[in-house]
Amino acid sequence: MTRPDRRRPLLRLASALLAAGLLAGAPAHAGPAEDYIGAHTKAEAEVAAAVKAGKSDGDIEKLSTPLLKDLEKRMVGLLGPLAFKGTQKKPVFMPSSLNPDYLESKEPDGLLFSGADLTTRYFVSPEPIFTQWLAARAKEEDAAPELRLGLKGAMGTEPFYFAVLGTDAALIKYMDLPVTASEGESVTAALGLFTQSGQQNDPPSSIVFTRIGDGRVVVGTADLKANIKPLPACEKLWKEANAKATKLEDAAAKTKNDEDPRWKEAETVREAGGDAFRACFVKAAPSLPFFAGAVKRAEDLVQAARGR
Repeated sequence: MTRPDRRRPLLRLASALLAAGLLAGAPAHAGPAEDYIGAHTKAEAEVAAAVKAGKSDGDIEKLSTPLLKDLEKRMVGLLGPLAFKGTQKKPVFMPSSLNPDYLESKEPDGLLFSGADLTTRYFVSPEPIFTQWLAARAKEEDAAPELRLGLKGAMGTEPFYFAVLGTDAALIKYMDLPVTASEGESVTAALGLFTQSGQQNDPPSSIVFTRIGDGRVVVGTADLKANIKPLPACEKLWKEANAKATKLEDAAAKTKNDEDPRWKEAETVREAGGDAFRACFVKAAPSLPFFAGAVKRAEDLVQAARGR
């Protein structure tokens, strides 16, 4: 008498689970976004290995160029045809480098549409790919706490805009603008200032905005295009702080001691003066002539980000 094979039902079950991608260790079928992430991860590893092996810059570039072109082709396929008013037709693919020694390798994956003067910019990325990039940035030791809040928690914060749009200037955010979200999307917009010198008595000169919807993330900026007259009460706060900081610096300079504590004190006083100026401006802004136009411009930018 032949003994029945009791393993066959289990084998059939295992085969079914494997076919469905449900058995532990068997990944489900990857979609286009997951395929892109896998290709990027592999490309990064190849370049990192070459760098670690001490390959020359020329060899690294020779290796990286076709890998970046492949990623760009995949990204264009994922996003489809896109165009934004006031920007050049051909976008720039990001990241612009795969070399881990270059800061450009930390750029988010997507397409950057820019105006000729670079003041108008729309960065577009598929949401799952952007979310994966943000999660990776959040794990870095020096990551800003805001980047660890997840996509919807980080969107609209200064570190978020700097990570996506910043080149050689950080963003100082003044205030959020009241833009309206459509059903199924998240949007935010704000008045801001891209600067290398830190907060002083400069009014905001840019609008920054983010839209999450239709499976995409769009992060952008454009000129405010508003003539904001000086506010005497706010200027007074800045001038007083700046004068005090300058006096401290003059006294410290006379000691010829780079470690004189008054250097640091002067920096703190000047920063506090900038913060006071900004708080004063934000309080006054909604009643100023430029504000309604700024809100309208932000709404227009968000509408453009919707792609319709």
